[in-house]
Amino acid sequence: MSRDIELEKQIDAYIKGHLNEDQAQELWEKLLQHPEYLELLNTELGVQSLIADPANTSPEQKDHHALIHSLQNSWKWVAAVAAAVVVAIAFNYFSFHEEPSLRELALNEIILSENLASAPTIRSQQHQLTPGDSLLNLGFKAALSGNLSEAVAYYNTIIREYPQQPAAVQAYLNKGIIRFNQQDYKVAIASFNEAIDRAEEHSFTREKAYWYMGNTYIKTDSLEQARTAISEVYSMKGIYRNPAGDLLKELDNQLNRPE
Repeated sequence: MSRDIELEKQIDAYIKGHLNEDQAQELWEKLLQHPEYLELLNTELGVQSLIADPANTSPEQKDHHALIHSLQNSWKWVAAVAAAVVVAIAFNYFSFHEEPSLRELALNEIILSENLASAPTIRSQQHQLTPGDSLLNLGFKAALSGNLSEAVAYYNTIIREYPQQPAAVQAYLNKGIIRFNQQDYKVAIASFNEAIDRAEEHSFTREKAYWYMGNTYIKTDSLEQARTAISEVYSMKGIYRNPAGDLLKELDNQLNRPE
């Protein structure tokens, strides 16, 4: 604790009877904000009462010693008030400095325009636009227009008719995103799992699928499964590494795992 020299001087002046009523009131207000100095005041008051000689005391000194005695008797009350102030300050501090909860850290909604996959409309001569790519773009357009059922129908067609094309991986991912937003978490998890199984090992699509799946497990309170998925995200060291790290810390707290 750093010393407050000015406050210590005020305490000394108070004990010596050099403060008027307004100055004394100001001192008490400061003491309530700095309860550690109440112990100093109590000690000084005790010393003053011990060295006082009633036989050689003027009326003014007797009044001052009476004040000291009164203050000593009210010490427990002052300490209680100070303790209450400390508790209130601590409560307010932690109320405004709480760590985000698991629900606050996890996704609540996935923005479609930023996260749905689509195929490039122009391909090189070596890579022509496939039927699956065309359907993927139609699904993207339908989703952004608000026709989510139509979008999912396009994705299901890709999955059913072109399961070996790269577009099928994106179709599973997109279907999972839409089902997540619709709170159909069972289908969302199944779709993300399929995307993970089909995506290349170190691809961004695989990272996204793990990230979304981990968040979906949090929504279903399946915290062990959520931790497994989020750990995969964290280990991939991609763009979701930092938020994945935050989620892992909170998941470990929830699961009572040591750091």
